[in-house]
Amino acid sequence: MFWNSILPLYDSSERIIGMKKYEFLLFDADNTLLDFDENERVSLLDTFEHFGLPCTEEVLGLYHEINIMYWEMLSRKEIERDALLIKRFETLFERVGIKADPVATENHYRTNLGNGCQIMEGAMEVLMELKKDYKLYVITNGVAKTQHNRLEKSGLAELMEDIFISDEIGYNKPDREFFEYVESHIPCFEHEKALVIGDSLFSDIRGGVEFGLDTCYLNIYHKPNTSEIISTYEIQDIVELPQLLKNTAKEQ
Repeated sequence: MFWNSILPLYDSSERIIGMKKYEFLLFDADNTLLDFDENERVSLLDTFEHFGLPCTEEVLGLYHEINIMYWEMLSRKEIERDALLIKRFETLFERVGIKADPVATENHYRTNLGNGCQIMEGAMEVLMELKKDYKLYVITNGVAKTQHNRLEKSGLAELMEDIFISDEIGYNKPDREFFEYVESHIPCFEHEKALVIGDSLFSDIRGGVEFGLDTCYLNIYHKPNTSEIISTYEIQDIVELPQLLKNTAKEQ
């Protein structure tokens, strides 16, 4: 009787119905729940076709690298967000020798991106299962209108207790102020009961670690971590998360 009162309980589907280590799951959006890579690809192809611009695999790959570079600069406060959105296309066009209007290109691309609602494989099923036992939240950098549209159209928004977007908060991950805002807007929030899940070591994992939260690095590209940022857990696919959470409950 004593042991049954302190060990986690499971029903026939292995769902946690008793004690669990975490209560609040804080999910990044892009490449964690939403398939940003695919959305980016489709949106760029349509945008370049609209303006009659060449869009090879080399151009797509180069844009991807440039975009990541500028978002990392934003996280380090080396560039403003509005400048980033235009600068990434300016840089791309300079690199490949394309003469085009970066502002018009960004505006068309932004519309396409906001309409993209591709979901990471298995993410919807994982969230539907976890929602039975946990409170789910999105914590994401990005443009508010774009992120809200994508989360709502994908059906992910309705599974969330709340959605926190840097554009609305005024701070980006990994800023401490971003996480302070999240903490202050989640009822009964406790650090030791929260887990940050995301694909970015620099913004998601570093931000969570520096704020004193446990973290789960979603290493979708299966790359070795050569940084000094150490995550509490690491998985390579979102479908691994439920079992990880069950294991943490058993370890208590």
